[in-house]
Amino acid sequence: KITAAALAQAKEALIGYAITYAENHPSTPSSVQGYLPCPDTSGTAFGTEGIGEGVAEGSCGLKDVSVIGRLPWKTLRLPTLRGGDNECLWYAVSGTYKNNPPTDLMNWDTNGQLQIYASDGTLLTPADNQAVAVIIAPGSTTDTQNRSGSTASVCGGNYTASNYLDAVGTFNNAVVSVTANANSRFRLGDPSLPSSDRIAYITRQDLWNAMKRRNDFLAKLDTMTWLTARCIANFGRNNQTGTPPAPDNSNKSLPWPALLDLGAQANYSVNTNYNDRDGQLVGRVPFRVNTSRATSRNAITTPYWLLQDDGSNCPDTAAWVAIYPWWNNWKDQLFYAISQRFKPSDSATVACDNDHCLSINGSSHNNAAVVIFAGDRLSGHTRAVKSVAADYLEGNNATNINAAHPAGNEDYHTEAASGAFNDIVYCIKDDLTVVRGNTAGCP
Repeated sequence: KITAAALAQAKEALIGYAITYAENHPSTPSSVQGYLPCPDTSGTAFGTEGIGEGVAEGSCGLKDVSVIGRLPWKTLRLPTLRGGDNECLWYAVSGTYKNNPPTDLMNWDTNGQLQIYASDGTLLTPADNQAVAVIIAPGSTTDTQNRSGSTASVCGGNYTASNYLDAVGTFNNAVVSVTANANSRFRLGDPSLPSSDRIAYITRQDLWNAMKRRNDFLAKLDTMTWLTARCIANFGRNNQTGTPPAPDNSNKSLPWPALLDLGAQANYSVNTNYNDRDGQLVGRVPFRVNTSRATSRNAITTPYWLLQDDGSNCPDTAAWVAIYPWWNNWKDQLFYAISQRFKPSDSATVACDNDHCLSINGSSHNNAAVVIFAGDRLSGHTRAVKSVAADYLEGNNATNINAAHPAGNEDYHTEAASGAFNDIVYCIKDDLTVVRGNTAGCP
């Protein structure tokens, strides 16, 4: 009972740390929710909770490399939690979820790197829902373990994981991989093995299910989508026509999308991989819009980054600066389609008609473009390959975004969120205003 209570308290505190990370770390580059603390690996770290034992290391290892150590109870504002054998708890964090150095894309599709096995060797964590953290209560010592020393002055003993955590066969709970993006394995204890480690773990889904219970979380993602659409619409207000070129509000052309598939080896976390592509009517939101700028003679300046961190190319500069860390981590969830009438051009934009602009829910074809945020994966979606639109979007939205040769007059879809639909759709109207889609379309 003592061990179970300690593990449960530690698990709850770690989830709480992750889902409030942005508020408690507003000035860090990774100021979004989801990150977990480094372990205490030395007893000498310094943090806002003090210095020494129980304080998470300020930085632990290399990016995307998992780390094991003692539970940073002081950082988590916990007492010195101990299991039933009176040993303090140990803790491993996935390299993709530790806060320093942070991973490149932190969002609900970011998988853990820790695989959990039952005592009989059965895998408990499926490939798309691996553990992001493991908490371990050591049992009594084995013949090869030496828990002497005073490095851990409060908990007692030392910081050598193998003196506390057990190895049985090909499993070793004291070791994590030192390779970036590699998985590490943990096995639940059983006296018959012999192994007395008692383990609690947090999966990717555990963490993000807790995150979704925050009433402001989906609102933040909605705001991010709205501001992204407004930045794109703002591009259409800064085109030029004539000789010599001069600002001309009659040219409302918008930037080409980036490709849906950035390539087999592409890193979807790198902003500059989201380049606009000539002739591309559907895909992902573009970061760099050099090709579109050249055609529409847009006033954007080198290096032609539409969505850069300072918000200089967006109409809501302060709001964009505040939302930028979220866009930077969630950009792979955003999709974008433009109509024929509003593709890059150096002349005045012709009025919409049914053959050349987009519709929503079968309504009038008066939409210049749509920006769609993919909700959390629904049943049957894996997102193992980021170029498969049907793993992100639903219905017409998935079909249209995945089309090889769209006409630019497609019908997109929006409705109330449910177990079968959770896309967030924003329309850029033909006058470049931005409205949120609802059950009636985009009013």
